Amino acid sequence: MLIPMLRAGAWPAVAGLSGVAVVVGGCGAAFPAAATLLLPACFALLAAAAAFTLDEPASLVVDVTPTGPVRRTQLRAVALLAPLAAGALVLLAAALRGQALPWAAVSLALAGNILLGFAVACVVRTRIGEPGPVVGTAVVLVLMAPALVPHVARWVRTFPVSDPGGPSSDRLWWPLIAACAVAIAVSAGGLRRRAWPGSGTRRHRGLSY
Repeated sequence: MLIPMLRAGAWPAVAGLSGVAVVVGGCGAAFPAAATLLLPACFALLAAAAAFTLDEPASLVVDVTPTGPVRRTQLRAVALLAPLAAGALVLLAAALRGQALPWAAVSLALAGNILLGFAVACVVRTRIGEPGPVVGTAVVLVLMAPALVPHVARWVRTFPVSDPGGPSSDRLWWPLIAACAVAIAVSAGGLRRRAWPGSGTRRHRGLSY
């Protein structure tokens, strides 16, 4: 079941976004002066890649198969290893270049970005079969807002910086990761209600949604 489910995913988009993220993050690792902008951009692209892991062009058929939504979500979550590995590669490159980053906070930000993209995709997946384009664009814009808009950075930051007077990214990611876990669990139940509107002959009506 694992191989067919992963094979049906939007791998060109996941691999493409992860590859672009590695290039952007690699530039951030090579040029420390630009790391505070390029590394958050890298993580945001990985969040977008995570959003594409749930894309299912044949959702009208897949959603009414006996395989439950929780099981399908678990199988697709394995694809998160791709953006996670890409992010780990970027952090390794930064470490080899001798960058003095708060590695625990940066690793938390990496995991939080990827989980956020996946969680939002899980929620949107209850309504549409291919949430990747919409969710990917939205999470990139939201995650890059603190780096691009100074007024936003005064209140929230998605990437740890050395400024002691600014907000801590850890205070954002710990509760957000917990909220993402809840959203993933709840959305799986929502997908079940969409896919299985009833029993008997009513079950086939799910094909028309």
